[in-house]
Amino acid sequence: MSNTTYGILLIIIGVIYLVKPDIFRRGIWKRTAITQQVFSPKQYQIYMRILGGISIIIGAYLVIKK
Repeated sequence: MSNTTYGILLIIIGVIYLVKPDIFRRGIWKRTAITQQVFSPKQYQIYMRILGGISIIIGAYLVIKK
């Protein structure tokens, strides 16, 4: 897979994290992650949105870089 493909995947994942930051909290992962044990629900949403933003930035860089 090329960098462009990885970049597009990262952008899609980032957008999902921004729109639905709690999608992985209980929906997909059945085991409780350490971040869910340590963070409050509001802190977890902020954490996931930051990860989403970082994913979008890195994905955009990979797409632009080619």
